[in-house]
Amino acid sequence: MAIESSLLNWGIKRVFTVIVDNASSNDVAISYLKKKINTWGFSILNCKYLHMRCIAHIINLVVVDGMKDGLTPIKKVRDAVRYIKQSPARLQRFKACCEMEGIQSKSSLCLDVSTRWNSTYLMLSSALKFENAFDRYATVDPYFKIDLQSCEGNGVPDSLEWEYIGKIVEFLGHFYELTLRIYGSRYVTSNIFFDEISSVDCLLQEWKSSNDLELSCMEEKMKLKFDKY
Repeated sequence: MAIESSLLNWGIKRVFTVIVDNASSNDVAISYLKKKINTWGFSILNCKYLHMRCIAHIINLVVVDGMKDGLTPIKKVRDAVRYIKQSPARLQRFKACCEMEGIQSKSSLCLDVSTRWNSTYLMLSSALKFENAFDRYATVDPYFKIDLQSCEGNGVPDSLEWEYIGKIVEFLGHFYELTLRIYGSRYVTSNIFFDEISSVDCLLQEWKSSNDLELSCMEEKMKLKFDKY
């Protein structure tokens, strides 16, 4: 086994934890490693805490579960961004709309990878700054609405949907910043684990008592996944 060989080559026999994601194949690998470390006679607490699940992967699962039912407004924004970014002429026209609306932003439209929530956050966060420009663009490009309505009938995001996108951006922002902190590669992150995971629990509790039905619904799904781990 690769991990076993590496540990032996490095002369490491005292191992407290191994952090991996939640793939079932990892359960088998860690079970094998536990037996080996115990036979070496250097196990710490009989390898009780050897298998630690990756917090970044857990946060990813929690967020994905929370976003499952909010896909229509997100898809509308995604379709709108994709349409504008499909040609330089559309982008130029969109920039003109931004100027007319007095929007000055260093960020630009970006398209997400729908299976990666962090890229969806970046797409929505940048698009939200250009809400008025999207509205104006719909009046200067007649094919904009036609094209978006043909995307499974979704159409252009309306004001209520932009308001919902604003809530999604705020919601995802907390987890995006958390992920950046725990993904740090130039500093130790194990010492911040407890504080960070506790902050997530507090945030979910706060949303649970929210009068906003959408936030409360998100919290319920996320809390179920959070409590599982």
